[in-house]
Amino acid sequence: MLFKSILIAGFLCIFIIGVCANALVILLSLKPGGNTNVNVNVNTINTYIVNMAGADLLYIFGCLFYTLTNYNQDGWLFGDIGCRLILSIDVLTMHVSVYILTVMSIERYVAVVHPMLSLKYRSVCFARLIVVVIWVSALVLASPMVVGMALTRVHAGKGSMKNTCAWTLNGEDSLSTYMISVFLITFAIPSIIMVVAYLLLMAHFCQVKSERSGSQQVRRSKRRVAQIVFLVVLVFWICYTPFWVYQLTVLHVENFDPKQIVGLIALVISYLNSCVNPFLYTLLPKRYNVWQKMRKQSSFSAPKYRLTGRPEVCDSL
Repeated sequence: MLFKSILIAGFLCIFIIGVCANALVILLSLKPGGNTNVNVNVNTINTYIVNMAGADLLYIFGCLFYTLTNYNQDGWLFGDIGCRLILSIDVLTMHVSVYILTVMSIERYVAVVHPMLSLKYRSVCFARLIVVVIWVSALVLASPMVVGMALTRVHAGKGSMKNTCAWTLNGEDSLSTYMISVFLITFAIPSIIMVVAYLLLMAHFCQVKSERSGSQQVRRSKRRVAQIVFLVVLVFWICYTPFWVYQLTVLHVENFDPKQIVGLIALVISYLNSCVNPFLYTLLPKRYNVWQKMRKQSSFSAPKYRLTGRPEVCDSL
């Protein structure tokens, strides 16, 4: 009971920190007049950041629903419609957040290794197109949850019953197929892409170091980008691996009867990713603080700022 209370407190802490952090990022990003005083690089990053923060904000609200449900002895509190919509939004926002992280990892790789190619595709219009594709694909991926999930009554022990959300579409086989699909699309494939991006960045950095090409500032900037991409990949794995190990084990290992607390721990850790993301992606551009200052001063009609420096340096930040 004590451990469960600690987990619920963890849910609430993640909810408060995640909502505040992501909401703050969105407010800073959407501050009126900011876009007129920043360059294309910052505007492109801003497009990804706003959408990822929005997805993380929606995902974090799942903490509140699960916390209230775990406090309630009757189980799920939000009815059949809430069961379908809330769990669908969980899948949708997880997909959006993960794939924007993936796109940003690719974008960092291209900016460092192929700066001229990066300039060709780095535009707000292109970034918005990518974001639209991600949201639409997320809607498609989450749609089976709307149809498959339903509110049901199950035995809770000692002759009592409680409400729970359960998959009711074509039995366990269809659930297994769907969960494997979600696992591949929202974890396995993004993991591979982010790891490849990081390894290619490291290979490029080692080559640059051996050739001693470019200024020390350029090499230091590229090394910083490689470190941040590695950090993004590491946090992604730490947060989502326990969740997917638990989900796939429950589905595919016979006679596996885990305690509810194990699933709750895995769920808490998965929500941590959306809580940590705002702090991670404010590190991605080295001059993100400059960007914040530009947005702050833009409302006072401050003179225009410009991120200066050699092209390969700016493109890698």
